[in-house]
Amino acid sequence: MVKRRRHRDSERDRTHERRDRDRDHRRDGHGETFGVVTTGRETLASIEQAIADLRRQEAELRGELERLTAARADETAKRLKAYRELAEVRARDALADGVIDEADRLSSRVATLLAARQKTIDDLKQRQRAADQRRQAAIAAREQLVERIDKAEKRLDELALKARDVLSGDRDYRAAVEALEKQRAMHVKAIDKARRAHADRDTKGRAYESDPLFMYLWRRDFGQSAYRETGIVRWLDGWVARLVGYSGARANYAVLNEIPVRLDEHVARLAETLAERRADVEAREADMIRELAHADIAGQLHALRAEQAAQAKEIEGASAELSEVGEQVNKYAEGLDPAFNKAIEISAEFLGQQATDRLIAVARQTPSPTDDEIAGRIFALDRRIAELSAERDRKTAELEKIFERRDELLRIAADFRRNHYDDSASEFRGDDIAKAILGELIRGAITGAEYWARTRRRQSWRSRPADPYRRSQNFPPFDLDDMLDFDDMFDFEDDDFRTGGKF
Repeated sequence: MVKRRRHRDSERDRTHERRDRDRDHRRDGHGETFGVVTTGRETLASIEQAIADLRRQEAELRGELERLTAARADETAKRLKAYRELAEVRARDALADGVIDEADRLSSRVATLLAARQKTIDDLKQRQRAADQRRQAAIAAREQLVERIDKAEKRLDELALKARDVLSGDRDYRAAVEALEKQRAMHVKAIDKARRAHADRDTKGRAYESDPLFMYLWRRDFGQSAYRETGIVRWLDGWVARLVGYSGARANYAVLNEIPVRLDEHVARLAETLAERRADVEAREADMIRELAHADIAGQLHALRAEQAAQAKEIEGASAELSEVGEQVNKYAEGLDPAFNKAIEISAEFLGQQATDRLIAVARQTPSPTDDEIAGRIFALDRRIAELSAERDRKTAELEKIFERRDELLRIAADFRRNHYDDSASEFRGDDIAKAILGELIRGAITGAEYWARTRRRQSWRSRPADPYRRSQNFPPFDLDDMLDFDDMFDFEDDDFRTGGKF
């Protein structure tokens, strides 16, 4: 009996392997062929690596923007200073004294604003570093915890195999297993019949449904108790029915519609019984696992999973702060913060005054080369500021795209952990596809939602000996390991079926 049970387990394992090999060569909705299988942890590592790469790109681009913003502020200050120099040259004009005083006052205000602004930037960057360090520490702690969970899970699988060996000598357990296998076989056959009946209904029903006379009589419930017509209409309907042989065709069409419904009900009843018998076998195995463990292995795993959930929240919290602070730091780098705008506004307000316009006009009219040189310098500074502003706009757009991609990946990584896709039993098919679609997301060719949907389609759970016990204890994964993929198991024949249609 033990050998027979082991043979059955081996056959089931080979069935899973064959199904896995078939899935390895399937295509997803985008025509991609699934290739090499990678672990969930490897897939998550590639996502985290992409996050780190984007963070480096973001930091480099932010540094460039900070330099551009600082250069713009510096050039603005130089322009303000040049106007002051021009006022000094034109000191004989009573107007110049007021310009010099105003320029000195505004330069002092701008310097104070920019100094306070820099302190805010430094504080934000410190918060950003702290959030990143907290996130990395939480990820490292989770990795250590995952190792402990894997060790406990392997121990659980060993106990499950040992429990089945011990139980194989128990007559009641053997009877329960045999009843489960018989029920499973009946369920598979019933599903096969039901799917064939649905296929027949779709294929053979078209002959009836394409016939206008037949469908006219069918919709009017002719030949049934619900038919209510009288007089000449009833006589004409009867004449048409006799002419086309409606009576026999109606019976065939009714049976064609009824069979799938009845078979679906039969499948549902068998599924209920299958669940009951599977629960019986799993309960016996769970009791034996607890007895062999000599410890509360379920309680230990629940405690580890609770700790894992707490760590996931810690990672998500650090990620949220990283995104929030990163957005603020980027705004400062882009020169979109209130302090920088105020500094520019102060300079622009001064430069827009009538007094400075008069200084430029007077400089153009005098024969002195000194004031002409200063005026030329002011015009060159204007062009340089415009160039810096245009370059800043381009870099800002690029930075915002990178920030958006990184933010999406942070959310995806959080969903990944929340779904336990980094568990040892989690697998992903198509490592080359994973890299390709990750590259598409980073380039902005697809959205985070599309990336997540395509990644989930490639995910599956590896079958393990203790999966029935995991289900009974509500441990992840929650998929039934012996749930069959009927789309791949059955091919339907298109049998010829003569109908009363084609009148």
